[in-house]
Amino acid sequence: MLPEVGLLAPRSLAVLAGVAAAVGGIGAYVVRLLIRRRRAATTTNDDYARLRDAIASVESVAFVVPENPSVDALAAATGLCDLCEEWGVTGRVFAEGDVTSDDAKAFCNLFDLTLGIADDPLDDYDGAVAVGGGGTVPSFANQPPVVAVIRHRPAAVDHPLVITGSDAGATATIVSRFFERANHTPDQDVATALQHGIRAATREFRRVRSADDFRAATFLEEFVDQGTIDTLRAPGMSGETFDVIGAAIENRERRASFAVTNVGSVPAVSSLEEAADTLLRLDGVSSAAAFGVHEDTVVTACRADDVRTSAMDVLASAFDHPEGLGGDTDTATARVPLGLFSRVSADRRATLDDLIDASTRKALFSAFEHA
Repeated sequence: MLPEVGLLAPRSLAVLAGVAAAVGGIGAYVVRLLIRRRRAATTTNDDYARLRDAIASVESVAFVVPENPSVDALAAATGLCDLCEEWGVTGRVFAEGDVTSDDAKAFCNLFDLTLGIADDPLDDYDGAVAVGGGGTVPSFANQPPVVAVIRHRPAAVDHPLVITGSDAGATATIVSRFFERANHTPDQDVATALQHGIRAATREFRRVRSADDFRAATFLEEFVDQGTIDTLRAPGMSGETFDVIGAAIENRERRASFAVTNVGSVPAVSSLEEAADTLLRLDGVSSAAAFGVHEDTVVTACRADDVRTSAMDVLASAFDHPEGLGGDTDTATARVPLGLFSRVSADRRATLDDLIDASTRKALFSAFEHA
């Protein structure tokens, strides 16, 4: 049995590493494993202490997730709010915009999570923490100041405290490890939310980045409500969404591991996101995008299962960094207004639809290929 990494001093590990390098074989493998474990534990401890100190320095904090946030971001923010209580700080979850996806709505309903909108003044809060996402960190004109950024993938963000999980497949994994580090037992709702966040971000553990995701899920397992997990894994589907998914399947085009589809006019953005998720179920597809027209705007939902591909980067490249871009590295949505083209007459609408289809497909495939 391997010794606890906390019992091994850095000097001991250095000596063992030297011996293993000379001997090689299974001994070298064991020592390398011990060193990786110690480094991971040290990083978690350091990040936890820095985050705790940053949040404990204020009386109230707003945890801000992106517009139309992922389940993972919502779960991580929920867990951080619970830790805030442990640190004697008041916390609340806000979103940068509306929640449209069925999965996120189901999450909020089941966990009775009322999201504030970050467009409203946050002057009542002493600090903000950006949770999840993959784009620019909101500044709120420094009212309140952003005290930390927490994301599960490395991000080029200019901020004094950025916590990323280089070995984590979910932001909820990072937060779950913080519960372990704090020796704090999450209540059932929080544990269930975090477990669902990990499952959603890792596609039911099909895209795990390291053992960290499994360790976090194992830690949470004894506290979760399995019935709620099962409900969240199979949310209901509206008839409109069903029709959009049918159109997505019929109009799909695939090149290598990329799939793109046009669903035409969409009644709700959430159905477009479901269509993009559906394309990922095709064998050999690791990245997908579904686009359509909603309220005189071309909306594109992108999904990236391949850890080497960022959904945010794909859409930013395809549409030249549109203002209506939100999401994170795994799931992102872009909105490009039609502008003057929305005024075309009915007899020219078919021509406009053809132009939208051809230009959007070309832009997306080009962005995928260069991602």
